Amino acid sequence: MQETLPGLWMGITAGEGTCQSGRMTAHTPSTPGPDTIITNDADARELLSRLLGPALRRQLWAFFVAPDGAQLPIIIPIDGIPASPSDDELRSIVSSLGQVLDEYSPGGSILFALERPGDETPHGFDELWADGLHEAAHHEAIEVFAIYLVHDDGLRMMKARSSARR
Repeated sequence: MQETLPGLWMGITAGEGTCQSGRMTAHTPSTPGPDTIITNDADARELLSRLLGPALRRQLWAFFVAPDGAQLPIIIPIDGIPASPSDDELRSIVSSLGQVLDEYSPGGSILFALERPGDETPHGFDELWADGLHEAAHHEAIEVFAIYLVHDDGLRMMKARSSARR
């Protein structure tokens, strides 16, 4: 189901690495409720498996986790991501997502899911994105819950929790 989230006025265009004004559309999951708690790898895998399923195309997903582990009802898909992101593009994306996190759950973290068709073996593209997001989050002082690869057969953790509080 697609739903426009009231009061949320930030959208991300990955190909340009810019933040744009306008109402953002995000997936609103029907299975996980407001009491969905994400505190460990198993919780994150369950959430991502229920919401994303097998990979369909190359894109990045951002899920927001409150300090107490509650999943916020905001999920941002970022489509059209380049195969080789620049440091500026990565920082722009992470900074924009950090603004959402600061607005709706200061002290929380971002759970990233990098989706791409293919097998579970990480490709150069996957490594560039996982390392780049991790580094950009550290640079922007944003906590990352984890970075997962969503592939044809399931999930693979690419980077574990990274603490870099603002």
